[in-house]
Amino acid sequence: MKIFYFLKKLFNFIFHITNTKKIITDIGSFKICADQKQAEKIRLWFKKILDIVDVKLEVKGDVKEGSYLIISNHSSWLDIVILGSIFQTTFLSKIEISKWPVLGKITTAVDMLFIDRGAKDAANKAVQDISQYIQNDRNVTIFPEGTSSGGKGLLNFKPRLFASCIEANCPVQCVTIKYPFKDKKMHPSVPFVRKNSLFLNILKVLYRNDIIAKVSIVDFVDTKNKNRKDISKECYEIVKNNLERNA
Repeated sequence: MKIFYFLKKLFNFIFHITNTKKIITDIGSFKICADQKQAEKIRLWFKKILDIVDVKLEVKGDVKEGSYLIISNHSSWLDIVILGSIFQTTFLSKIEISKWPVLGKITTAVDMLFIDRGAKDAANKAVQDISQYIQNDRNVTIFPEGTSSGGKGLLNFKPRLFASCIEANCPVQCVTIKYPFKDKKMHPSVPFVRKNSLFLNILKVLYRNDIIAKVSIVDFVDTKNKNRKDISKECYEIVKNNLERNA
């Protein structure tokens, strides 16, 4: 029965991913960023993935109106799916993903921004792109740790991209995501780091039916009269404290 359940989820997952074009219309037509109608289609696309993988979602706090920068801890590709299903948001990702087979087209379809980390002034361009999106009524999500921690504790935040919320004159929405499992801090099937196989990690997640994601949406962090380092430190402490609470 568990194998049948797994195969059904895998089929639905592949079908949903490969039919992204039909689900989200006007792929590649974004001039600056997706409009609200398109953004909602993208959110529902992420929500469908969450339903397929059968991750139980528990959300504490409310999604606020307006445009802002969203930041979160990062331990798995599931973080993107979860945040994308809750918020109308785009994500900042490394440019290499845009060139991957299948996934490259999907990332473009779901309105992702890209950063070319090896290029000169890559961070400055990313800051400009993020602030432009926010100024055009589109929330942007970044993972300030810079990479997935794989669940091995919160990594230091890189402050450079926090300059975008100063340029856009917007607040920061801190979010924390936990995947508790029995007496462990994290479900063993969830963590993902670069050296791992994404495909195999997806299979591990699909095979389980006991993954719970606890999401905490806290109050806005005001950015007025603050520099990027101070904003980064404040956000780090908020996320760290939330992760340690009832850990």
